[in-house]
Amino acid sequence: MPLADTLNNYRTAIVECQGFINIAFQQDAASNYIYPANQRQFISEAAFLRIFIAWEKFLETSFIDYLLGEPSTAGIIVNRYATPTSAEHAHKMIIGTQKYVDWSNPQIVRRLSMLYFEPTNPINSTVSSAESDLFDLKTIRNSAAHVSSTTSSELDALATRKLGAPTTNATVSQVIFTADPTTGNTILTDYLNLLDTAAQTIAHG
Repeated sequence: MPLADTLNNYRTAIVECQGFINIAFQQDAASNYIYPANQRQFISEAAFLRIFIAWEKFLETSFIDYLLGEPSTAGIIVNRYATPTSAEHAHKMIIGTQKYVDWSNPQIVRRLSMLYFEPTNPINSTVSSAESDLFDLKTIRNSAAHVSSTTSSELDALATRKLGAPTTNATVSQVIFTADPTTGNTILTDYLNLLDTAAQTIAHG
């Protein structure tokens, strides 16, 4: 698949998820929320999971694109160390003897990229520069996907660090819709901007 299509598909998925969030926060003529708080929270957290899945899918698809010799959106061919015969073959090569690739872990993504491409490849360099934020996103994803004492404490620690104030018993929706004091944007907006820039950089080569 051309890298331009891979990038467009990612952006389309993000727009769809943002639409779900907008629906959750619809108001009536009297400025009252149409959906109660628990439903707004459920829709928002489900949309965040979809956003994270879209990012993982983008990483996997762009990786396979480059492994098949597809040029970047700038026409750059990334030097590769393997030549799979098809997208299916490339997928099997990346998985190897494992059951799946953990695209949520930036360190694993970087190691794979350096195994199959020259170290200066756009996936490695881009994921490396955003590694800390990508791990934070994974923390939020884990909290949205399965609540436990571990995920709750990790989310509280992330919120405390991001917001600069002690935070306990935080929920994913509370965290992502809170304004980051350093940017003025919601934490979700900042992460969406970061992911979009990262996706564009990877696709550009």
